[in-house]
Amino acid sequence: MDYDNARRPEPWLLALAGLAWLGYGADSGLAGLLAAALPGALLLAGAVGTLFFPGDRLISRTAAIGALLGLVFAVLMFLFAPLAALLLGALSALGGLAAGRLADEDLAPPAGYETPPLDAALAAEIAFDESVVGILGASMGVYNRSIQARVGRELDETLDWLRARGWTEAPAGFHEDPPPLGPVAIGSARTAGLDYEVLRFDSEFEPRAGAPGRDRWLAAVNNRQAELRIVRSPGSRDWLICIHGLAMGRTWFDLRAMGAGWLHRLGVNLAFPVLPLHGSRSNGIMSGAGFVVGDVANTLHALTQTVWDVRRAIGWLREGGAERIGVSGLSLGGYSTALVASLEDGLDCAIAGIPPAELGELTLYHATGRALRLAEAENITPERISAALRPVSPLALQPRVPLERRFMFGGLADRFVPPSQVETLWHHWERPEIHWYPGGHLGFRFHSSVRGFVREALQRTVLAGR
Repeated sequence: MDYDNARRPEPWLLALAGLAWLGYGADSGLAGLLAAALPGALLLAGAVGTLFFPGDRLISRTAAIGALLGLVFAVLMFLFAPLAALLLGALSALGGLAAGRLADEDLAPPAGYETPPLDAALAAEIAFDESVVGILGASMGVYNRSIQARVGRELDETLDWLRARGWTEAPAGFHEDPPPLGPVAIGSARTAGLDYEVLRFDSEFEPRAGAPGRDRWLAAVNNRQAELRIVRSPGSRDWLICIHGLAMGRTWFDLRAMGAGWLHRLGVNLAFPVLPLHGSRSNGIMSGAGFVVGDVANTLHALTQTVWDVRRAIGWLREGGAERIGVSGLSLGGYSTALVASLEDGLDCAIAGIPPAELGELTLYHATGRALRLAEAENITPERISAALRPVSPLALQPRVPLERRFMFGGLADRFVPPSQVETLWHHWERPEIHWYPGGHLGFRFHSSVRGFVREALQRTVLAGR
């Protein structure tokens, strides 16, 4: 037993919450036991792991998932067992805070910054990050035995293919200039209190001839049609393209999460592209499945198509009379923003929010021990992934947006994208203006300082002529 952790209240809170769920299930028949077993077992596993197997970041993540499921289940059972729901919900909430606090030793702020005080609000942000990233990892299948041999083989083939054509040495040449948009379909709708237009067009993207995984990528029929959601500001010719993160791509969610309401009030037109394999372009229930889960060939095509589609949208906006165009993004969208800003000329600003910098390292950072062993068996290493993704890495390209028009923000307690990833891109971008907020990945919109930073960046660039 780890006696230092045994002196902390957090593992005991987790144990209490887990046992409470299991005890309630045991008195509720088979159906109740089956429902209570999941949050109960995960919370209890977090407690046991903390006491006997400390040092693995996935232990607190397991407990956070159990706490989130406990809260969801408590809400569902409130109508028929309100007192039990309130008690179990409260214990699950305390378990979530405990899981967040257990992650304190793994927080690593960038140089010159300190870890923010771990109060209840920050612990809740960390726990929410941990639970969601854990659920995403489980549902999207980061490394699995059924495809691992194929992934390893395609990684070898991709490296040979890129090197033979010189694209690892000259990655910018890998990208082709996309043609102007052809026919488009435009419809109107309303959500989140905003009227918006939906523009759909044929992506026309195809991986280059001979690319490993090309036929599989082209077989994704839904992905062939690109989509752009537009929120207009009457009288304005200033535009901001807002690129969403992984597992987003649903209009109602994107507009809320990315602040369409307050951005629109600034008087700027907004364009929200749907990334490949997301939203209406997905191949299954889970938006974003297959984009970045260790399947290197897929990720190479997905990011190449992302840049292709966004650049076509930029061309369409310019043809329509746009005077100033900025690009911003969150998480995977921040990474995509950095890519677009390194391949498209004439942008007025680039705002990379909570962006990863190195996808090979990040994927392995979130992988389980079993997944890492599967990857290692097929010689799938961070270094080889980085080499295969070099043509779509912002670290291998030079930004074309002037330094004074580049902006970044990151979370000091981010559990999706460690601050070191943001800092790496910041150095490559020649240290542009950056804002570090004292929160997690998903909690960025609850920090008013982020909104103020983005507003000032836009007022100095895209909106500077007003």
